[in-house]
Amino acid sequence: MTSYRSPLDPYGALWAADRDEADGRDEADGRDELPVVPGDPSGREAMRRGLALVRAYARGDAAAVAAALDGAEHAVARQLPSVTGDILRLVVGIVMSGPRTLTPADVVRAADTIAAAGPPHHELAVTQAVRAWADGDDMHLRTSWRDGAAAAHGAAVLAAALAVRAWGRDPFLGLLDTFDEVVDACR
Repeated sequence: MTSYRSPLDPYGALWAADRDEADGRDEADGRDELPVVPGDPSGREAMRRGLALVRAYARGDAAAVAAALDGAEHAVARQLPSVTGDILRLVVGIVMSGPRTLTPADVVRAADTIAAAGPPHHELAVTQAVRAWADGDDMHLRTSWRDGAAAAHGAAVLAAALAVRAWGRDPFLGLLDTFDEVVDACR
């Protein structure tokens, strides 16, 4: 396999991420980002919806992608990028810890297919962001995902593309089912 530098560290965080972004403040609009708290009802709902979004993309189910986001309260919607980002970090950590059998081109091809299940107004941005990830273009990746909805879709597509290409659809869906059980246990 061709070696490549990922703009994500082994845990999925951007290598050159601006530390001001990590303090919970969204620089684009000055809003404070809500932390995802499993015991909090909106946190649990955000986790359920984030898992549903990643699962829907992994299955290529456009109706389920829409359903994962439809009717989400504002507090829940603002937490979705954190949830899908956490799933992405977990997937990247596992994929990067094993033997590297994927190439960036494999992930890009999978993401192109998977992103087609999402809303058309996010599909192009998501696939361009995945290409930026594959090319190691940190700046383009960060700016592509500055918008909360784009970040949620982008992280969900990239997580699904990496996992489906690395492990297959059924094992990844089984992992997401286990996450659902953990969220349910956090009551």
